[in-house]
Amino acid sequence: MRVLYKLLSSLFLGLSLLFFLSPVGLYWFIHGDDDRYVWIIKGPYPFSQFGSGPFQLWMGIGLVLTGVICAVISLVFSWLQKRQETRT
Repeated sequence: MRVLYKLLSSLFLGLSLLFFLSPVGLYWFIHGDDDRYVWIIKGPYPFSQFGSGPFQLWMGIGLVLTGVICAVISLVFSWLQKRQETRT
């Protein structure tokens, strides 16, 4: 069971890092090139909204919040692992 807790803790820690860095990558992808920006905002529904500031703000907040939740889950699994180690 300790191996499972360690694996899940590492998995959620990696996911939290990915979610914390994705707003920066998304901003770079959208605003990195003027031609790409125009191509993105002229696309179908979810992509056409990437040009608006509020949509980008809420998407960034959602990604960071998901990262925080994954980090908390990682801490819980880490705590469960340490708790099981002290029992044995």
